[in-house]
Amino acid sequence: MELLRKSAAHVFIDSLANPQLSNEDQHHLLKALRITDRDIISVSDGRGSWVQAKLLRNGDIQPISEVFTSTPRSWSLTVAFAPVKGEKPEVIVQKLTEIGIDEIIPLAPTHRSVVKWDGERSAKTQERLIKIAREASMQSRRTWLPIVHPVTQLSAVLNLPGSAIAEPGGDEIGAEHRVVVIGPEGGFAPDELTSQVAHVSLGESILRAETAAIVAGALMVRARREKQ
Repeated sequence: MELLRKSAAHVFIDSLANPQLSNEDQHHLLKALRITDRDIISVSDGRGSWVQAKLLRNGDIQPISEVFTSTPRSWSLTVAFAPVKGEKPEVIVQKLTEIGIDEIIPLAPTHRSVVKWDGERSAKTQERLIKIAREASMQSRRTWLPIVHPVTQLSAVLNLPGSAIAEPGGDEIGAEHRVVVIGPEGGFAPDELTSQVAHVSLGESILRAETAAIVAGALMVRARREKQ
């Protein structure tokens, strides 16, 4: 991890065997960050493998180290969140990625959702959030890209193993909670939930939806770290 922290920049490519930057990443490194062939960068395939490399003046990548492999976590952590206004979804995905959440699920509109993600907007939402997650992974030096799922129905998420809903008065988040669901600020309607769904607490304060998602992610990562 120390080598990753010290890298001048971190970038993702499709294959370490044939390292090629996208035009956008090439421009960002050369023009925005002003990376030169004297700098050492880290290059990852987003699936746990990475190398140290140099960026040549023509935009080519020259690996200068062996391939390192980051061990995957013992189990995956997922946060699902209801539609929120403005740029808040981007903030949620950015921070969850930086914290270390593995999978992120935008929820389909619920009864009390003010924002509606459906149809064409649903696909555009996922595309935008995937880009945000990738950028946040570059900033935080992740070697495993998080999975940003398509907009998903609440009922499907609640059927996932280890799922729980963030609600006041719930249990403390523990290692057994693998999926935490954040509802809209008005909460979920009673008929959207089943009696079998676990409830977890995010503390005593009343949180905005975007804050709740970030707090849930941090508590889940802490619980996993303490268990491993």
